[in-house]
Amino acid sequence: VRSISNSFNASGLTVKRTVEFDIATLSIRGDLKGLLTNVATRVVVLWAIAAYTPLILQEALNSNVVGPYFTWILSATIPLNYFNKTYHENLTGILSIEPVTGSIIKATINTTLLDAAYSIWQKYEPESFPGSMNVDFHALFTFDATWTLIQSLQKFCASQINNSSSCLSFVGSSYCFNRRFIQSNELLDAVTGTEFLGVSGPVRFSYNVTNRITGLYYSAKNAQPSSNGLNFVRVLIIPSI
Repeated sequence: VRSISNSFNASGLTVKRTVEFDIATLSIRGDLKGLLTNVATRVVVLWAIAAYTPLILQEALNSNVVGPYFTWILSATIPLNYFNKTYHENLTGILSIEPVTGSIIKATINTTLLDAAYSIWQKYEPESFPGSMNVDFHALFTFDATWTLIQSLQKFCASQINNSSSCLSFVGSSYCFNRRFIQSNELLDAVTGTEFLGVSGPVRFSYNVTNRITGLYYSAKNAQPSSNGLNFVRVLIIPSI
């Protein structure tokens, strides 16, 4: 929450209030209607994983704080047929903004690497392969992040060839969360010096930035009624600046 607030503040946006969703009780902490109506802003950014988003929206619908006086922006696109049709009028117009791969805007991606990854997936775990058109974007981002780490480790270890100690040395207990990579700064240098064309687009990192600095695209969708019911429709692709 602090990171999100800091990012908004840096862009000249002020977070007036934060609302917490308790994953133990699967409910909002406090009176949602009071929390939202007692501040002047009417823009609500719902930053939650897709599994909890419908639950939060349903509670908001029950509290009558979804449309027309509140603009909701979701961080995940969810199936709107989850909700009773009586709520469709309230849900019409809500927005979702989420990251997408370069293939969506026909930007260059590494199709050779992507095809190889799909081939391995289908060979060793065919029961979990959803089909190339149904692979979640976040799976492709994770693949590129892992590929970045592999290449960075290779580059770092190659630079330590004259070092008598192992290039993968850790300190701390055997419990993974208490272990620390000894030469973490050198590895981060290798990460920032690694650049390649990934399965989601160009990949490059920089110092003091937690996300990649190239190949970032975001999809904005709007909930619109149609003959097939209420669905999210892509209205804009936003490249990173």
